[in-house]
Amino acid sequence: MIKMNNKTNGILLTMLSSIIFGFAFTLGPMTYSLGCNPVTLTFLRNFLSLPFLIIIVFILKINLKVSKKQLFHLIILGFIGNSITTLLLNIAFSLVDVGIVTPIHFTYPIFVTIGCVLFFKDKFNKQKIIALIISMLGIACFFFSALGGDQPNSKNTILGLFLAVLSGAFYAFYIIYMDRSGLKNEEPFKITFYIALISSISMFLYGSFTNKLTLETMTNKAWIISFIFAFLCTVLGLSLLQLGIKHVGPSTAAVISTFEPITSVIFGAILLGEHITFLKIVACILIFIGVLILSFAKSKKINVNNSILKDF
Repeated sequence: MIKMNNKTNGILLTMLSSIIFGFAFTLGPMTYSLGCNPVTLTFLRNFLSLPFLIIIVFILKINLKVSKKQLFHLIILGFIGNSITTLLLNIAFSLVDVGIVTPIHFTYPIFVTIGCVLFFKDKFNKQKIIALIISMLGIACFFFSALGGDQPNSKNTILGLFLAVLSGAFYAFYIIYMDRSGLKNEEPFKITFYIALISSISMFLYGSFTNKLTLETMTNKAWIISFIFAFLCTVLGLSLLQLGIKHVGPSTAAVISTFEPITSVIFGAILLGEHITFLKIVACILIFIGVLILSFAKSKKINVNNSILKDF
């Protein structure tokens, strides 16, 4: 019998979490033809996660007490960083293939770098410039792939691609704000619980005000898929990621997590019938290389590798 050390276990656990997250992303669009929509899915993704998070917090005996200052930061993080990011992603999924949206979203480390340069006087070095150029070439390949015939409606396609890029920018805000606010030092599941709670409230209010909550029209199948989606992301994916980080550290886990968009491309083809073209493969490789280079680039301001929790 082969024995595996902690590092090997950590690598396998982190890779498994990436596969689960990549698979979960393909489940959301399956509900859109079953009475659900992006606003409702965003609400349910957070709301249905709460029971699981409460159980995890109880088992781990995590203290949920927060200060007024922390609560303010959590509200900003939950609404702008999580709710808007998730909503943009879910709308993009309704317009463009999951196998295109997810890899584009995963260029968020590029936006973190740009944000650090613009607002925190960080500097571009050769590694970051190369990573930026390579990643942008990858995004360009996805644009050419989508507009070249993979998607039926060019106007919706352009909007979906733009929202995918924008989701990366908002998630970059999430990471930077998490770092600057000091919340990164708190228990991950504690932060995830509050963000899910705040996101649930904000999306319920938004959905009610805009009449875009379609809970009453969802089929039983849509509810089951939404429940599985929340369970996979919150219980399995996030828990395995935490265990992986414990064994290999955040930097290595961040690099392994770039495997997630690749799995979303594969599952998108298997479950949603999306086409895997040569241009998509080239785009994935370019983005993967760009993010990989950036993961090893030194930054004095914000460490992207320490902020890889998937709350969206």
